[in-house]
Amino acid sequence: MSPSYDPEDALLPLPSSSAADEADTHALRTAPIITSDALHHLGPGVIPQRAVYGRLLAQHAPGFPSQSVAERKGKGGTGKVYVNTNAPFSALVCGVQGSGKSHSTSVLLESCLVKDERIGTLPEPLSALVFHFDTAAGGGLVQPCEAAYLAALDPSRAANARAPPVKVLVLPNSITNMRRVYAGLPGVTVESLHFAPGDINGSRLLSMMKLADGQQLPLYMEALMDILRSMETNFSYTAFRAELAKQKFSPAQKSMLNLRLALLDSCLAGGNVGNSVSRHFVEGQLTIIDLSSPFMDPTSACGFFDLILGLFIEAPCTSGKIVVLDEAHKYLSESSSRLTESLLTVIRQQRHLATRVVVSTQEPTVVPEKYLDLCSFVIAHRFSSPVWLKTLAGHVSAERDNVDDLFAKIVALRTGEGILFAASGLGLKEDEFGAGEVTPLGRGYVLVKSRLRITRDGGHSLLAVQADEAPVPAMTSHLPSAGAGSGAQTSPKQPESTLPAGIRTPPKSPPRKQSTAGQPDIQSASPKPVTPQQPSSQSVYAQPNMSTSTQATTNTNGPPPPSSSEPSRKRADISSCNDVNVTHLVSYLEEQERGGVADYISFKKARAGISARGAVIAKNNRGIFERAERMGFVETKANAEGKNYVRLLAKQT
Repeated sequence: MSPSYDPEDALLPLPSSSAADEADTHALRTAPIITSDALHHLGPGVIPQRAVYGRLLAQHAPGFPSQSVAERKGKGGTGKVYVNTNAPFSALVCGVQGSGKSHSTSVLLESCLVKDERIGTLPEPLSALVFHFDTAAGGGLVQPCEAAYLAALDPSRAANARAPPVKVLVLPNSITNMRRVYAGLPGVTVESLHFAPGDINGSRLLSMMKLADGQQLPLYMEALMDILRSMETNFSYTAFRAELAKQKFSPAQKSMLNLRLALLDSCLAGGNVGNSVSRHFVEGQLTIIDLSSPFMDPTSACGFFDLILGLFIEAPCTSGKIVVLDEAHKYLSESSSRLTESLLTVIRQQRHLATRVVVSTQEPTVVPEKYLDLCSFVIAHRFSSPVWLKTLAGHVSAERDNVDDLFAKIVALRTGEGILFAASGLGLKEDEFGAGEVTPLGRGYVLVKSRLRITRDGGHSLLAVQADEAPVPAMTSHLPSAGAGSGAQTSPKQPESTLPAGIRTPPKSPPRKQSTAGQPDIQSASPKPVTPQQPSSQSVYAQPNMSTSTQATTNTNGPPPPSSSEPSRKRADISSCNDVNVTHLVSYLEEQERGGVADYISFKKARAGISARGAVIAKNNRGIFERAERMGFVETKANAEGKNYVRLLAKQT
């Protein structure tokens, strides 16, 4: 043995740059966010599973250029921001309604579920779980969870992508109503939420009973706790209920206990291993737990979510998992301490549990401070509340002395734009000689704009008077940025035409050209500029021509006269329709046709008919009829007084 040999040196890293690089490899591979500059510098193999979140608009970090290298040097590239879906992360997405919050959340879900080269690389799709609870359900205003729209591809951007299967699990006593709510979404399966007897243990039962650790209990609850303690090692819900029935409670106490356990009993009734919620937790599938119900309060919803979260974490899934708390401000509160603690436990162990967590909320003030401290990244869309900024500023990595400047930027954000904070996110610095170095963003941040979605956007706003929809920009291979969480990306309207008669038909959109590969030619969908000679009205419907020459030959009061022949155009296949309200409209008109009403129906009557089917339509909203006509399902006409009518096109032969 050499006298200079020291066995303790064997495990020490070598003082070489290669050894240092090896030590940094883990940090590079697990970075939650990476810019395109950094990815190109490192090579795509460093992060084998990644997705484009959106366009990099600007970098605000010490030592980093304000623009991406590709754009700054005029190399023809586009600065992009990627999400590392290969490694576990935790994220917060916040912003006021209409700022792009829900859109960003759906983009993150797409990134983990949809395989498409325009998004990125996804060798192993994850198993996704979304928690949804709508407090408006008590008033009967139930809307589908926006994440469910991932089941339907956007017709203009579908290409060769495949939508993930989507399962919505609802309370058994709400199954009929909830199936009606989701009826217009193709690809969505609505089933009852069931638990197997083995899914319930003492700790989960306490959560369902709305009992928090350290909480002062009513006297009758002490008896319940004694029963649970006696069954700690061998819990059985059936045995627990039997022991509970033996207790001599007063009628009022029994009523309170039954009230707390009734919802759980309904989910256990008929529950077994074959239909348990756990069987839905598989790779590549989105499972939505929608507890919207007049009989469910936020605290009870959190109890259910906590129970299901535990089952989700325990479920075997080799590719990884993602949990999304949708509209978290509707149920997260001080009374949801058990759910909060469970989430924090998952985040602290996310590397070992292979789980990603995303909290989407309008109000960051409801998010537990510990969660903000543990977040891998925060996407802040537009808001104007100094209180919200104060909440974020105390926990994100931004420079404290630039808070006023940061607030000014957040207030001025456009729809779809966001400030992204990611201390461990990676960007590329360059020295004066052009040499690049990949380093964390640290206390800096980047300005980003979310990309377009491949799946449908269900968060569009319903207006009293539907204005012209924004034209959709031409797609590129990297899905350029879109604005929008709350505005659906739809095709542009065509300009009006002037017709000589009292009955005016909106112009027909020419059929979309097909590429040689059989896919839509997206460039051809771009709107043509309106020439000065064309009318500038916001509606595609011509205004009534009040000239006496045309009034003499037209029907001025009633609907358009019945046609003597079928329309020349043929109706499109309804199975290709991804618009819920348009689907309701076509279904209603088909029902009228079967009843013998095959000609024009007034907009007013059609609105009433589809509203009865669950559609939410403003009184003067023409958008649904315009979209249905552009899609090739109906044709519309107006009489000389400007009253509008609609009828189905002829069926395909």
